[in-house]
Amino acid sequence: MTSQPIKVLIVEDTSEHARLLEHILSAATYPRFQTAIASSLAEALAALSLGGIDAILLDLTLPDSLPGHTFSAVNAVAPDLAVVIISGVSDVSKAIELVQAGAQDYLIKGQVDHNLLLRSLQYSVERKRAQVALRQANEQLETRVHERTSELVNTNKRLQIEIAERKRAQEASVSSNEQLTQALAALRAAQQELVHRERLTALGTMANGIAHEFNNVLTPIIGWTEHLLRKPEDLANNETTRDTIQKIQTAANVGAAAVGRVREFARTEADAYGQLVLTDIVEQAIAFTEPKWQHEAQASGVMIDIRKRFEPIPEVHGEASQLRELITLLLFNAIAAIPRRGSISLITTQREDFVVLTVRDDGLGMSKLTRERCLDPNLGARHPDGRSSGFGIIHGILQRHGGKLEIESEEGRGSKVSILIPIALAATQPPSPKPAPASEPPIVRTGKRILLAEDDAMVREVMELYLAEYGFSVTLTSNGREGIDEFTRAHGGYDLLITDRAMPEMNGDQVALAAKQINPDIPVILLTGFGDAMNSEGEKPPGVDLVVGKPFTMSSLREALGKVGF
Repeated sequence: MTSQPIKVLIVEDTSEHARLLEHILSAATYPRFQTAIASSLAEALAALSLGGIDAILLDLTLPDSLPGHTFSAVNAVAPDLAVVIISGVSDVSKAIELVQAGAQDYLIKGQVDHNLLLRSLQYSVERKRAQVALRQANEQLETRVHERTSELVNTNKRLQIEIAERKRAQEASVSSNEQLTQALAALRAAQQELVHRERLTALGTMANGIAHEFNNVLTPIIGWTEHLLRKPEDLANNETTRDTIQKIQTAANVGAAAVGRVREFARTEADAYGQLVLTDIVEQAIAFTEPKWQHEAQASGVMIDIRKRFEPIPEVHGEASQLRELITLLLFNAIAAIPRRGSISLITTQREDFVVLTVRDDGLGMSKLTRERCLDPNLGARHPDGRSSGFGIIHGILQRHGGKLEIESEEGRGSKVSILIPIALAATQPPSPKPAPASEPPIVRTGKRILLAEDDAMVREVMELYLAEYGFSVTLTSNGREGIDEFTRAHGGYDLLITDRAMPEMNGDQVALAAKQINPDIPVILLTGFGDAMNSEGEKPPGVDLVVGKPFTMSSLREALGKVGF
């Protein structure tokens, strides 16, 4: 978010409501807003034609426009601006229709408080900017792929002419080889861009299901918390309280696991090739696509039963992220093939020197032409609605793994798609069961002094609770600047500094460097919601001794303390 104010056009024919919205936005300190008011559609379109607007607060009912026409007229003039509908009509179907048409949010008059309005506008502007940037990136990608493809075709033509004319000349042969190498490099680059685009498409396909899953996680957390707050007498019953808190913790763990699955699927860096247990990757793909084949499908009136039959199989040699993406694409195709009710079976077997994964559905099936196109690495196929089936990506991944593809299908009788991955040379037998995890080490009470810089009040409370239980003396500060001021007053006389990364005034990276200048020996732990991504990419800012991700537990905090010598 930049320091420039967000310029908001308030389109509202009720002057009192327009002034109220203007007052709320003008009073905000972060982010800052500048406002303009239009009381009719004509005034709004005239203001938009002048430019300089970042977001629109739009009432659907205007004196010169019907509700069904207002948004489409505004969106046609300003398709790249964030539009937040604020209406007196609480119509869920209308809200969904407008959001699908391009609106960023749908707020109900009388149900909007100060914080909700500011947060909705801020998030809508950032989300719209991201959507516009993604669209532009996709357009650029399509252009580059087209250019690269044309270059590759032209290069191949020139190569054929060069070989025919100078096949006996060594110089011509060397030149041709160099051109071929360049062409292959361009092709690989184009393939990587296409893979990235396919991953973004898959995430977009999963968006509604992921949102549903998070709503299901938040519902018990909010519900049980409100129950305890409304009925404090239940707190006197230790058994009831413990049971309720355990339910809240379970729901939170489910949410954290969902975030991990999305982050794992979306990450773009390549894993190293190594020995893998294919059934583990299949389980990950099933878990990731669960919102699609369960929640989103059920919401559309489709019932899908996932069945698994895993035989003991040897390990394969491959890259986990690529194989996970391949299996996800196979599951998406099977889900799309089931119109109302059906099942998808995932079966692992061994066939000679290959591990075989079969994905079988009892859906619509394929025509002979579609099946042949799916089997052709140069063609692939598309769904009836025009969406890519991903078989071009599947062929590329199988080629890199030395694998094979088999398809059996008839229209109206479902499909059976099998992938064959070579067995790893060192793995001729199914892997041995993993040993049970060792018990956690006991808590050690040290009485040492810890300084915590964290801008989130609830995180500060939890950290103080955990660290105090370990016997530490904890000093709390609410941002980076306050933390360094305290550290300076104490002349660096603390045993450990724990800091968040994203904080106002002074971020965690700056805190770590400043603390090391005062006391070079102070251990610094960076506690951040970006921790898992930073650790997976090997990112550790200067001055930081350990990066720990949020959310954290008492066990993970104890492990982190042990790594820095506590």
